[in-house]
Amino acid sequence: MSEQKLEVFNVLNFLNSGYELEDILSEDNFGTFQSGQDCIDYLVEEGYLSGNEGTLTAEEISKKYTVADLKELLKENGLKVSGKKQELVERISPVLNEGAGAGDYELTDKAHEFLKENEWIDLYMFALVAFRFEDYETYVEGSSAGKIETALNFCDEILSRALVANQFLVFIDALSAKAHVYAYDGDYASFMDYDLQRYILGLNPISMDAQTYASYDVINEANIINLRNVLEKLDMGSLKKRFDKIWNICNIRNTTVPKKTCYKILQKALDGADIEELNFDIKEKYFNKKFGI
Repeated sequence: MSEQKLEVFNVLNFLNSGYELEDILSEDNFGTFQSGQDCIDYLVEEGYLSGNEGTLTAEEISKKYTVADLKELLKENGLKVSGKKQELVERISPVLNEGAGAGDYELTDKAHEFLKENEWIDLYMFALVAFRFEDYETYVEGSSAGKIETALNFCDEILSRALVANQFLVFIDALSAKAHVYAYDGDYASFMDYDLQRYILGLNPISMDAQTYASYDVINEANIINLRNVLEKLDMGSLKKRFDKIWNICNIRNTTVPKKTCYKILQKALDGADIEELNFDIKEKYFNKKFGI
């Protein structure tokens, strides 16, 4: 049910933002629904969508329009106007039904109430998708704090548990999530700080076993793109000063990549160096021997 709730929210939220249902419900993305039409039918039946009368049958067209009406419609559309009424109906049917479908639906009051009551899902999709939706849903239900504070507290709890359990990948995922919670709230200075922390610790892991290391990317490309975007769009002051501050906050006790080298690599990555090549070089020089690979 939670997964379906997430899907319903996403569809309604996209619709509310001006997207067409046909674009949202792509052929390969129905989730718990068998098809896009099943999703639409569910939303209509539950009272979230209204306004679409569906495709008009020949019988419905015949009842709705007189012969004179049909001929006028045919004339307006450059079609032949002679023939019996049934022939006119069959000829005009494609015109009347053109575009009939998902795009004609509108959100009901119930849908708008649903979006308002579950606006925390929008934040989940923006920042916390690395973690199970059901877990975050339960956490939200038990929190009396506001939307942003709840999300930050959730990240902090994951960070604490990951440290105790030596789950390094979970730890840096939580750092990235926390950065994105701040970005969602428009606090790009804090976003920058936590994304820098994620970068620094990516090059200086707190713990690393052989299984984790086998598929580990020292530099996360999405992390670099996020940092680059913020630096290009906002005046964040001296990157070197901010980097030095965050390095100290990281309290690295067992350095893998030295501080100066770490910063130089960051500059190369931000300037557009090939991330895959950087990862290969860093592993060869600093990681393979240390982690016994």
